[in-house]
Amino acid sequence: MFRRSPRYRPWKRKTQSRPWWLYVLLILSLPIGLEFLMRAIVGTTGGATRWFGDESAWAKQVQAYQLGFADPRGQAYEDLPYQGNLRALRNPLMSYQLQPNQKTSFWTINAQGFRDPDPVPLQKPEGEMRIFVLGGGMAFGQLSSNDQATFTHRLETLLNDRVKAQRGKPNQFQPTVLPYRADQVEQVLTRPPRIQERQYRVINAAVPGYASGNDLSMLMQQVANYNPDWIIILNSYEDLLLPSAQAGVDIPGLDALLKGDRDPVGAKAKETVQGWLNQLYLVQGTQRFVLRSPSESTTPTAPLNLLSATGTIDASLPTDTTELDQRISRYRNHLLQMVRWTTASKKRLLIGLQPEISTRQQSVLTPEEKAILTELGDSYAKRVQTAYPKLVAAAQQVTKGTANSTVLDLHQL
Repeated sequence: MFRRSPRYRPWKRKTQSRPWWLYVLLILSLPIGLEFLMRAIVGTTGGATRWFGDESAWAKQVQAYQLGFADPRGQAYEDLPYQGNLRALRNPLMSYQLQPNQKTSFWTINAQGFRDPDPVPLQKPEGEMRIFVLGGGMAFGQLSSNDQATFTHRLETLLNDRVKAQRGKPNQFQPTVLPYRADQVEQVLTRPPRIQERQYRVINAAVPGYASGNDLSMLMQQVANYNPDWIIILNSYEDLLLPSAQAGVDIPGLDALLKGDRDPVGAKAKETVQGWLNQLYLVQGTQRFVLRSPSESTTPTAPLNLLSATGTIDASLPTDTTELDQRISRYRNHLLQMVRWTTASKKRLLIGLQPEISTRQQSVLTPEEKAILTELGDSYAKRVQTAYPKLVAAAQQVTKGTANSTVLDLHQL
């Protein structure tokens, strides 16, 4: 009997499936390797500033000017988003105020909570002309390189230099007493006007985020104690963004945080992860050279604008005429109270309506400004250009017939 030989079967190697985590590791290692490679190339060529700009320095500057809120005892609200280095304490009368005695390379907050390198004594020295500046981020000097670059410091220098020039070359300025003859009067009036020859002290009492209601509280509760001669209020923009139901700007997100209506841990984690990603050279390079988009840190609109911390600036502007008129009316009433106080106390008040970016000519816009306008959108420009003339009219209405108050419209500067 014969047996059938088994059929020939070729030898096959038994394959084993690789673990899933190995594939995940390979996927993660690719961007990490590219990041290390880019940093090595940039480090050896010294091209960080040339390729990406000084992003780290700009990020530090933005962080330095972001408000970090704390309770009246100084205990920080750690779970609020956008917590920066400029510490602000909760104040029931002014919503919040800058914490005294803090300093960075960009700004100095003195013992009174003003942006000034020196303390301000309650007793005004003899011969001193005190000018207090109130307002929000623009008056404060948001993102300025140092205290000397602010509007208030430059104004103080300009005034004191003018006094020195008048004393050194009095014939180059208008005399204190006009001559008798008409032809001589006409001649001397062509010279620059003479200002009072006193020692000028300009004090920056502005606080980032403040609207007119906050400015009014700051004037009544703190600034009035220092016997100012002049009050300059440089604001108006924040009043357009602030809902009419609110008298002033408050700490954003604080009420919801205290009620437990939001997930502060998740929001904080998202902010931390986003900040970490923006520091990667791989992300910066992709945005700059592939997507051709401006860096995240070059347009820090949301973190530095309290009224848009939970949304866009465009969404904060009123969409209907009734709401806009109510916001204008609130602005007018706050200014009216300031005008009445300065009149009664025989002070001088200058109401400045701050410049606004959408009115700038396209030919003079910087690339950063163009990027901001693109981010804001067309509807933003239309709403702002409709609202600003109403702000100007409100300011002119409250100063009409007063000798001590003046309006300076800078919104198209």
